[in-house]
Amino acid sequence: MIDYSKLPLSITAFSEFCERNKIYIDKTDLVAKLAQFDAPIFLSRPRRFGKSTLVSTFHELFSNGLDKFQGLKIVTENLWKDTTYKVIHLDFSIIKERGERSFDQSLLTQLKIACKDLPEDTDLADSSNTYLQFFLTQQSDTKFVLLIDEYDAPLTAVMGDKEEFESRRRVLSNFFSTIKAYSGKFRFIFITGVTRYSNTSIFSAFNNIEDISFNPDYGAIVGYTQAELENYFKDYIEYAANALNKKEKTDKYTYELILEELKNNYDGYSFDEECEWHVYNPWSILNFFKNAQRGFKPYWLETGGAKPSLLVNYLNTFIDKKVKKTELVDYLNLEFIKRTNIAALSPTITSIEDENFPFFAILYQAGYFTIKDTDAPDLMVGIPNLEVKEAFADIVLEKLMNKDGTALRESYKQAIKGALNSKDFTALKDEFNKILNEFSYESVISFKEYAFRDVYKVILQLLGYNTYTEYQTALGTCKSQRTNQGKEIRFKTYR
Repeated sequence: MIDYSKLPLSITAFSEFCERNKIYIDKTDLVAKLAQFDAPIFLSRPRRFGKSTLVSTFHELFSNGLDKFQGLKIVTENLWKDTTYKVIHLDFSIIKERGERSFDQSLLTQLKIACKDLPEDTDLADSSNTYLQFFLTQQSDTKFVLLIDEYDAPLTAVMGDKEEFESRRRVLSNFFSTIKAYSGKFRFIFITGVTRYSNTSIFSAFNNIEDISFNPDYGAIVGYTQAELENYFKDYIEYAANALNKKEKTDKYTYELILEELKNNYDGYSFDEECEWHVYNPWSILNFFKNAQRGFKPYWLETGGAKPSLLVNYLNTFIDKKVKKTELVDYLNLEFIKRTNIAALSPTITSIEDENFPFFAILYQAGYFTIKDTDAPDLMVGIPNLEVKEAFADIVLEKLMNKDGTALRESYKQAIKGALNSKDFTALKDEFNKILNEFSYESVISFKEYAFRDVYKVILQLLGYNTYTEYQTALGTCKSQRTNQGKEIRFKTYR
């Protein structure tokens, strides 16, 4: 029997990994390498990939040294010789939502909490920036480490509100300008986020900032590599095969088949410019192992991680303006490739109405697109895996039909299942026509035949079926058979 208690679900603090005996993926060789940097460091990754755990690891290392790192690479390979420092650790995702207090007052509170154990604290300041200035001025002989997680979360949360967005942007600009002015007091600065926002003084004031987001040396700094998956979770993979065989009363699931399905559903992410490293989404992997008998569910979608505010707000603003609905359907194809480059994938955005912010850059930053190949200096990006395809399909269909995946399943799943089980293709056609009637007139007249075909395919996938288009057989007809994932439906279309 495997020990579920070792799975680090919802655990981000390094100290908790140690104290609660959780599985910790040892990347401390990369942590040690990064911690030697003198310049500020910025790392962009999508949500649910382990940025917060990485930040917490830095916190433990700089605050307490190697006490809790015994047995990890940073100790066994003798990679760390530095001393300890006072650490200011801020998680901006905590203060992203509106409250009774202003954003500046919320940030001030976070600063006071982060600095509460440091000497000569002050309550004289009435704003986050003056507090930071007072504090740093008083610490004449002290070097600090500054760790900021999800720096962009407060801005993304209010992108639809111009006044609040601009107010928060000014606060952050002053905040980072002060850090730049006192840069000599910081031994190490590490900042994570998803999106680059202009006029926040991060990328302008920190003219020496090291953006490692596309650096192959750190392509696997978060996420699970194939080797890590098999090394740390071998027993869980074997248990998953047994659990699924028992549930489905079969013997088809093997260690190798589980690996194949994990790769199809949760692998495929690459973030470095050489496409050297490929990683799994940790959140999805951990949830699968905890619930293996449920099968390969879209855990990223189920837990809300797949609907980032930036993407939703962008679509609400630009659908049928900069982003055509037919374009959204094109993007749903796992074989779709967009040729681009690093600059286009990491532009700075001024506001939600920024006409120069390309849609595919948002898809990349939010985790819907990933680097699939390179042809220097170009990068080819597209959807990484089946889980992301389903998450994106949920958003696309909501824009096409004003109905999300849950509502769509409630409307059509039982009727389509009944029609297929009874081989009543007249009833199946009637359900397809009902779906067609849910599209707006504008969508119907702008869609080409392939777009409708792909939309039907996506809908059926959301309903739990594997679907294929243009599938040729010896007789030139479509056929249906049972597979690992259940029923397959194959359509052949004629032009």
